Amino acid sequence: MRVCILSGSARKNNNTLRVAKALSKQFKDSVIMDFQDYDLPNFNQASISKDNPSEFQSRLIDSIEKSELLFVVTPEYNWFPTAEVINTIHQLAQEDYIHIFNRKVIATVGVSAGRGGRMPAVQLVTVINKIIGFFNLESMTSPSSFEVQEVTRCIDSDGSLLDNERFNKGLLSFVSYSLKVAHRWHLSK
Repeated sequence: MRVCILSGSARKNNNTLRVAKALSKQFKDSVIMDFQDYDLPNFNQASISKDNPSEFQSRLIDSIEKSELLFVVTPEYNWFPTAEVINTIHQLAQEDYIHIFNRKVIATVGVSAGRGGRMPAVQLVTVINKIIGFFNLESMTSPSSFEVQEVTRCIDSDGSLLDNERFNKGLLSFVSYSLKVAHRWHLSK
């Protein structure tokens, strides 16, 4: 199963990357798109150049397109996903790039240094489902989202799970569920 993990925080030393690394360690074939390298133009100012994308843009598009299971990991900023994640959706959910979201399972993860994470994951499911429906894509969002609260107590900076049995069980269960859904989805195609 080819897996792409969007680590949707552009901040240096962000906690979202910890979660992306922890997810990546659960798969043999995964790629992390670290938004610390993010350079997409704001949607209302310019579009991604189809003929001359930047290195980050090219890797982002290619990684999403080649994946079968896509994780969108976003921190919670005032109960919303990051501007970078929203702008990525705006930039890529249009005619030139929408095909990269076809035939995949998309799972969402919300991250919080404190007590949060649920709202951005739920909001992303709503937006992604609208895009899937509008463009008639053969894709689906996973019915299960995951929220990571107090991330520094659960995952170290290298993505290793800390001694938190309840969290570790929840993360592994979420990964297992996402894989089952993706395998079943791809077998039926």
